[in-house]
Order: sequence, then structure tokens, then C-alpha cells
Amino acid sequence: MAKNVTKYCVFLGSPSDLEEERLEVENVIKELNVIYGNRNNLIIELLKWETHSAPGITESYTQDIINKDIGDDYDIFIGLMWQKFGTKTNVANSGTEEEFLNALERFENKENIQVLFYFKDKSPLSLADIDPEELLKIKKFKNILKKKNVFYGSFNDSDELKTNLRLHLPKRIDNLINNSKIIDDFVVIDNDINSDLVLEDDFGLFDYLLEFERLLANSTEALTKINESTNNIAEEMGKKADEIQRIAQYPNPNKNLIIELFKRISKIMNDYSERIKLENVVFYNNFKDAMDIGLKYINSMEYLDKDQYKENLESTLEATEYLQENIPSAIKGMSNLHNSVKSLPNLQSNLNASKRGLDKQLEEFIFNLKRVNNLTNEFINEIKYKLSRLE
Repeated sequence: MAKNVTKYCVFLGSPSDLEEERLEVENVIKELNVIYGNRNNLIIELLKWETHSAPGITESYTQDIINKDIGDDYDIFIGLMWQKFGTKTNVANSGTEEEFLNALERFENKENIQVLFYFKDKSPLSLADIDPEELLKIKKFKNILKKKNVFYGSFNDSDELKTNLRLHLPKRIDNLINNSKIIDDFVVIDNDINSDLVLEDDFGLFDYLLEFERLLANSTEALTKINESTNNIAEEMGKKADEIQRIAQYPNPNKNLIIELFKRISKIMNDYSERIKLENVVFYNNFKDAMDIGLKYINSMEYLDKDQYKENLESTLEATEYLQENIPSAIKGMSNLHNSVKSLPNLQSNLNASKRGLDKQLEEFIFNLKRVNNLTNEFINEIKYKLSRLE
């Protein structure tokens, strides 16, 4: 049986240094068409120059070919930017800026359009990849966005971008729906419109819940191991400090004995660094995957009756908020330890090398703790948003 399905078009604009991210945006939209689109009788179509434009010739300028091929028949503009600002056009400092300005003009003309803009924060692989002029243009462009009341986001890698889009695209489509109750663009299609868009695993509600809990348990176990190792090294370092004090009390301390003690301290620090390095990967990857599955889980609840839907959302919110409470204290504790390691004096080569290695691992772990904190806040906000729509 045929049904009316609303189509929302998303136009993706970015410079050429974000090829991988452009592909991931397409993958997320395919996924959302299954999880979010089918349940809401809508389909999301991605417009980008690779698929919706073609080589050509023009009397004006080359960006104008893309502008005319894409047109203004899109509902959401997604902009991405990293190291490159892009090539100057006749009307803007880059093609991406021109595409953004076109979308902004439509918004300022009171059209029902949404804008999402993200900047990649990850540092380039080498200093040779950094172009100060490009970075200055990007900085100026960020100021333009602020002046135009555009709240932009950031991401470190394609996984974070995908998580952002899973959260933000449905929210902005909901804005479009709320802003206009009249369906202007619909297509009549078959019930199996998305039959060719399938998930890697054909999960249902309870599958998502079990996987969500499993991944969180893995992440928590890794964090527990890091905490236990942290307590152990604090105890061991305390003992070694006492040994150093005892040796130092002698008028002519045995230098070889001190060097041997430094080597043992160095080994303790190296073992701790290896533990953090191993468990940090398990901790973050499992947590990130848990948030992705968690989004699918709360989206898959929508077929439930209102009371059961609300009860499940509230239960998930309570559990997540309890989890989130411990993250700031973990960040503070590891930051204090990191500062203590950095303040250690340079006493001996083995010890200095171990200190440098531990400094790196602690820095990476703290960075991931902050990313986890951001992911948790995003997830909590999404649940609260869904609950607000039930009121």
C-alpha cells in the first residue's frame, strides 16, 4: 500500500581535505533513513557536488556550475571545515563560504531552512601540512559565523562527526516540521522504500538495549582497571620515595644503589603507562560505541505507546546521569596526577624517559575522558529533548 513520505534534502559543503568525512555523512544519512526516517514517514536525501553536479562550462565562474546544479531545493545545509578554507570564488573567499552564504541568505529571507556547521579539531600529521594563511581565513570565518548567530560544533575524527549527526540531524528535521505544518514536498512511494538500506545487524529494541549495556560494562571495566593501577602506582611510588629518603640520610649514599632504585621506579612507571595505553583504547572505543548504540536504542523506542516510551526514556536518563556524575571527578583526579608527573625533577635518564612516556599516556587518557564527558552530555540532552516532546 502506498503512503505519503516527506522528503528532506541535505546539502553538504566542505573543502577538499575532508573526503573521508563526506563519505561518513552519506553513511549516517542511510542509517537515519532506516532508524529515524521509516518511523516518521520521511526520507533524507543527501545532495553533494560529487553526485548532484557534473563537469561543465560557464560564462561566470566554476562554483556557479555547482550552485545551479544543486539549486536551492534543500532543507538543511551541513558545512564541514578543517585545515583548508578553499579556493576563492567571484563572490566569496571559498566555494564552501559561498555555499554557506547562500543558505544563510535563504534563512534571513525567512525560508524554512536549517544550518549545521562543524570544524574538525584534530591537528595535522605534520607541521608541513599547516598553512597559516588558511588557518587565518578559517579563524575569520568562525567570527563571521558568530556574528551571524550560527552556533557551530566540532569533532576530532569521523566517529565523533557521525555521533554528532545522529543526534543533530533528527533534531533539526524536527525543527523543520514544527516550523511548517504544511508538507510542501512529498513523494508517493512503496512501503519498502528503504528495503535496500539495511543495518549491518538487524537489531531490534532489546538487541540494542543488551548491546548498549554490554559496551558500557566493557568501558566501565577498563576504567576500573585504570583506577586500580592508579591506586597501585601511588602506593608503590610512596614506598620508593621512602627508600630514597632512607638512602639519602647516609653521609655518602651509594650512587649505584640510587641508580638501581631509579630503574625500579622507571619500570613501575612504564608498566603503568602500558596499562593506561591498553585500557584507554578499550575504555573510549566501547563508550563511544555504547553511545552510538544508545541513540539507536532510544530511537527504536518510538513505536511503543506513550507511557512505556516515556518510562524507558526516563530509566535510560537516570542511568546515564548516574554514570555522568563520576566523570568530572575522574578528570580532576587524573589531571592532578598528570601535573604531579610533569613536575617530577629530571634526575636520571631511565626515569626521565619513563616520565615522558607516562606524561603522554595520561594526556591521551584525560583527553578521552573529556570526550566521554561531551558524548554523555549530548546523549543526556537528546533523551531530555525526546522527553520534552512527550509533554
